[in-house]
Amino acid sequence: MKKNTLIFGGTKGIGLVIKRHLDLRGDNIINFSRTVKENKKNIKIDLSNKLSINNSLKKINYIKRIDNIIFSQRYRGKDWKEDFQVSVFSIDQIIKILKNKISKNGSVILIGSISNKAIIHDQELSYHLTKSSLEQLTKFYAVRLGKKKIRFNCILPTKIIKPENSNFFKRKPQGKKIQKLMAKITPLNKMGDSKDVANIIEFLTNDKSSYITGLSIPLDGGAILQSPESIVKLLK
Repeated sequence: MKKNTLIFGGTKGIGLVIKRHLDLRGDNIINFSRTVKENKKNIKIDLSNKLSINNSLKKINYIKRIDNIIFSQRYRGKDWKEDFQVSVFSIDQIIKILKNKISKNGSVILIGSISNKAIIHDQELSYHLTKSSLEQLTKFYAVRLGKKKIRFNCILPTKIIKPENSNFFKRKPQGKKIQKLMAKITPLNKMGDSKDVANIIEFLTNDKSSYITGLSIPLDGGAILQSPESIVKLLK
């Protein structure tokens, strides 16, 4: 039986790679985004607007069973309130609306960031706060909806190669230099990419992960394990 999978933010970046990956698996995917040309498989939604969320979700009332929900949206403005609405509160609203449709052993996955454990210098405070909130939201619903056999997990990627920045890291001198340095301070000696996220999601939306819930999974090749002293020695 095909899995019915909802992806929020499956038009660009990591979300698009996840969508393509699960397409190959054979999932019936419905993508929610602000920028899609609307049809049965792509639904426009404005996550900054509660009414828009309600109206957009009504368009999938015909779906009786939801197997997976993946939240991969990204806020790029500077308004703190809007950031929390798009990045955190919208997820809570969507879960409350759809929770009775999520199937037994259904999987909900949030794409967070390693910024809940470390500070990223090119991101503002609101980014760190919203991404940290996703980890608590994951734990909260893992407990509250556990009796329904609905699983919640969070993935925490570090800086990775995505479709939008692939050309920079693979062809530009500065990008190649950064990629080389990232590999040097990473125990697995390489920089990750969006396919690594998609592979974890494929596992977490599979019945083989049916006893895994409430986890926040760092996706950094082990980089966060290195002490500052070790990093200094590696860069000498």
